[in-house]
Amino acid sequence: MTPLLRGLAVATIHVALVASVGGVLLYERASLPRVWALTTGVDPLLPIRGRYVSLYLVVQPVGLPAVEEGRAPFQVLDTTLSVADGQLIATVLPTTGNEFDIGWRGQAIQPAGTPAGTTWALSQPIAFFLPEHAPDPTVLQPGQHLWAEVTVPRDGPPRPIRLEVR
Repeated sequence: MTPLLRGLAVATIHVALVASVGGVLLYERASLPRVWALTTGVDPLLPIRGRYVSLYLVVQPVGLPAVEEGRAPFQVLDTTLSVADGQLIATVLPTTGNEFDIGWRGQAIQPAGTPAGTTWALSQPIAFFLPEHAPDPTVLQPGQHLWAEVTVPRDGPPRPIRLEVR
């Protein structure tokens, strides 16, 4: 086999790999549920991080356990994500008694402070990559909120599609 044919074979394999990943993401975007979710807790401006912002998605928790007397208000809970009535729903999973199991069975949520008060947000932020010359969407005026449209896969974190300031 000549070097030209070997190079073409490697290039064909690379194109097939990238196309298969792109095809899976397009299929999931078309078939999985989508929802607009409020975001909170934006990354600070760091020159080494590139052109993306890290956003925490605010969720509507279902099945929160009762807070015990004397227990710290900060909790991290294991949940499964779903979409209902246009909201990102986090259904709390029953505890296993092992604090190290958090996040292994689903998505972990924790309390988050927002201008409107305390709410629940995903513990792991999502990264939204920005085009090179796009303005920073995290610079908001008073009364504005940043929303992200995400697809919600059966397992794994939500995947961002686009951002909107409302």
